[in-house]
Amino acid sequence: MRKLLPVLFLSFLCGIINAQTPKADSLIRISKTIGKDSNYVSLLNQIAEELSDKDADRSLDFATKAKEQAAKIKDLRGLGNALNNMGWAYYRKGDYSKGFDYALQALHINDSLQYLPQLAISYRNVGAIYNSQAKYRESMDYFHKEMNIHAQLNNSLGVGRSLNNIAFSAHRGKIKDSALIFGHTALEHNSKLGDQYLIAFSLRTLGDVYFDEGSVDRSIDYFLASLTAARAAKSNFIIETSLYRLGKAYQEKKQWKESVAYLQEAIAVSKILGAKGEQATIQKLLALSYAQIGDYKKAYESQAVHIALNDTLFEERSRARFAQMQVAFETEKKQAEINLLKKEDEAQNEKIRDQRLYTFLLLVVVGLVMALWLVSWRRNQFKQVANKQLRSQKAALEEASYQKDKIFSILSHDLRMPISSLSGVLQLLDKQSLSEEAFAKIKHALGKQITSLNTTLDNLLLWSRNQMEGVTDVQASVCALYDIIENNRLLLTSAANQKRIVIHNDVSVMAKAYADVHHVDIIVRNLLLNAIKFTEEGGSITVQCREQDHEMILDIIDTGIGMTDDQIGKLFKINTHFTTSGTKNEKGAGLGLLLCKEFVEANHGKLSVKSEPGNGSQFSVTLPKSKYV
Repeated sequence: MRKLLPVLFLSFLCGIINAQTPKADSLIRISKTIGKDSNYVSLLNQIAEELSDKDADRSLDFATKAKEQAAKIKDLRGLGNALNNMGWAYYRKGDYSKGFDYALQALHINDSLQYLPQLAISYRNVGAIYNSQAKYRESMDYFHKEMNIHAQLNNSLGVGRSLNNIAFSAHRGKIKDSALIFGHTALEHNSKLGDQYLIAFSLRTLGDVYFDEGSVDRSIDYFLASLTAARAAKSNFIIETSLYRLGKAYQEKKQWKESVAYLQEAIAVSKILGAKGEQATIQKLLALSYAQIGDYKKAYESQAVHIALNDTLFEERSRARFAQMQVAFETEKKQAEINLLKKEDEAQNEKIRDQRLYTFLLLVVVGLVMALWLVSWRRNQFKQVANKQLRSQKAALEEASYQKDKIFSILSHDLRMPISSLSGVLQLLDKQSLSEEAFAKIKHALGKQITSLNTTLDNLLLWSRNQMEGVTDVQASVCALYDIIENNRLLLTSAANQKRIVIHNDVSVMAKAYADVHHVDIIVRNLLLNAIKFTEEGGSITVQCREQDHEMILDIIDTGIGMTDDQIGKLFKINTHFTTSGTKNEKGAGLGLLLCKEFVEANHGKLSVKSEPGNGSQFSVTLPKSKYV
């Protein structure tokens, strides 16, 4: 494969030279049929891009037309695209000064528009020109910027091209490790895409790396593969650069005839591209190969063309440098005018600085005042929280003090009286001064007092324990309400009979509630005792049960003396609670209803009262019907 005859290469060359670009020709035909608006500018730019790596001169012509029309109709996107194409065309022609100028103009416009596709191309153009000026680190930086934009736009082709450019700059900058890593990464990425142009570029760069490290045979393999891919892509630029690299490689192997064949084809393609700098380089290589095979006439001709091309390039670069000097002079002149304006502005700027200083000082003063106010406010808030806590603690202490006083009151009054009575009766018995009839009356009265004393002691002990520990150990279960009511009705029948009071149990035997059976028993007993206490002789007490949603409601209804709204409001508060004697002067500590409320709430229920003076009272106990969550 490496020793193909020159005639074979020339046949390939003829195919390249004569081949037209169908896409470019089609776009050119369309451009002649449409109006000269932004679509027309876009079409010219597409033609310039299509020709960019095939015919730099024609590409530049179409890009220039696109620039002029875009400026005329103020199409900034089209203008940025056209400047990019012009910069790239001049780069391909070897005029790096103009290429750099147009690339920077395009970069400025595309960056101001944040038009990412063309901004990426601007970065590529600047990077390529930095690479041609041996500023390889800067070149790699711009190619990285290009790649980041392509990645952001999910442009896989753009990423592949950026990887190629980074690898190429790393190779030119003698950064071998980076060149190999990015070169192989680019080849793998572009092979997956199947883009022949990008594959050719990757293969050519890897060939350069291996050539520089002395692996000439390996580099030839890569250059030949690059040439094949470039022909498939119809990229004259990669074809030409791969050809003259093959010519150099065969010179290293001292295979001069093969070198001449590749270099001759490279010269022909470079003329199509209009790349004068590369033509000069190839002519110099050809002169060496001709001289080695003894064809001194052709060697002389090639050397003469090389010198002439270099002279032309020198003149063009000199003109470009002169133009740059003129631009620099105009820039300095404008800078002098700007300096004069700056002096006039300094006084105004000084005033502005003073105003800013005064404003800053004012803001500092305001900030300090705000800070002092904030500290004062925080202290006041802290004081309010502390006072609230003190008030809460005071209320708790007052309640505890009242509870203590209540207990001592009960002990000193409600318990002392029946005990004193019992003591007096015992003294009478010792003196044997009572008749049987008097003893029977005293016994009956004393029995009632002892029963009341018993109830009071039970309530007092339960209430005292609840105040210290709360209602604990609630053992809730499904309890039969009828049985609890009936047991307490029978237990209190004797006390009710003394006042000829009838207790009716109208609760259904099927009525169930979910609560602590012992607690419900205490609640029912205390409410029945309270009803008996405040019901006159001949009255009645009725216990009913009703179902509502997920609750069971026990109603204890009496025909007693009733209560006012003010009395109802004091029933369940320890600091306002009161106790009165019953309809037959029955005594009590006033703790029964407090116990009922605590036990009802401990079982997730509620206790309510309805009453009117002279019309009796109704105490309603609401309990869960089933297990609560």
